[in-house]
Amino acid sequence: MEQSRRSAKRKCEALKNDLYVELTNLTNDYRNLQNDIHNANEDFFLMCKSMSERQADFLTRALFLEEKYGEVIGMLDGKLKQGEGESTGENVVLPTPYADSFARFAEDSNYSLKGHGVLMDEEERKMSQLLKEYDEVFSENMKVFGERAKAIVVMRTNLAAKLTKFNTSAQQPGESD
Repeated sequence: MEQSRRSAKRKCEALKNDLYVELTNLTNDYRNLQNDIHNANEDFFLMCKSMSERQADFLTRALFLEEKYGEVIGMLDGKLKQGEGESTGENVVLPTPYADSFARFAEDSNYSLKGHGVLMDEEERKMSQLLKEYDEVFSENMKVFGERAKAIVVMRTNLAAKLTKFNTSAQQPGESD
C-alpha cells in the first residue's frame, strides 16, 4: 500500500514537472502568436494607410488631368485663359518634325494620350482585381483564423477544468505548492 502511494506520488510529481514545461511552452507560444498578430495588425494598418494615401494621390492627379483635358478642350472651343490671343503656357522647344507640322504633333499627341488611357484603364482594372483577390484571400483566412480562435477557447476552457481537477486531486492533506 505504501509503495503504491509512493509510486502514485512519483507519477504525480513527474506529471507536474511535465506540466510545468508544457504549460510554460504553451504560454510562451500563445504570447508569441498574440505579439505576431499585434505586429501584423500594425503592419497591415500602415500598408492600408499607405495604399489609401497613394490612392488619394492617384485621385488628385486624375482630377488634375481631367482639369487639363478641360482646359485644352476649352482652348479648342475658343475659350482663352488669360490675355486673349497670347500664349499662356511655357515655351516648349519642339523637335523639328513637330515644329514643321502641327498636324503631325496633334496626331501623335492624340495617339499617345489614347495609349496612356488604355494603359491607365488596364492598370486600374489590375488594381481592382488584385484588391478583390486579396480581399477574398484575407476574408477566407480570417474566417479560418476565427474558427481556430474559437477552437482554442474551447481547448483553453477544457484545459482550465482539467488543471483545476488535477490540482485538487494532486494536493495531499498538509501539502501545499
